Amino acid sequence: MSGAIRNHKPEIMFKAFEIAGYGKEEVERFGGMVNASNTAPCPTVDVPQGVDRIVMLLADADNLRDVILFPMNQKAEDPMMSAPSTPMSDQLMELGLRVIPQWIDAFGR
Repeated sequence: MSGAIRNHKPEIMFKAFEIAGYGKEEVERFGGMVNASNTAPCPTVDVPQGVDRIVMLLADADNLRDVILFPMNQKAEDPMMSAPSTPMSDQLMELGLRVIPQWIDAFGR
């Protein structure tokens, strides 16, 4: 928990993406963030006392991921948002990157 106030206003999200060179449709790819900002009671700062763990206990949840807004699985993936996704060729080209296949020999090297 960082203690930072998250961006909670959709119009600011849209403007920030616009400044970065992205259109409204790009922001809408992150629908969970926009929807969460519309339903959140107020912009809050993370509380370092482990409120998420207290909620987990109160909810009788078996796992912390059951009570977290954007949970990740054991592989650091977010199945609700299909993240991370495989980058498209044009995204790699924009960043000057390319994927080089890793060859594994019979010994796993």
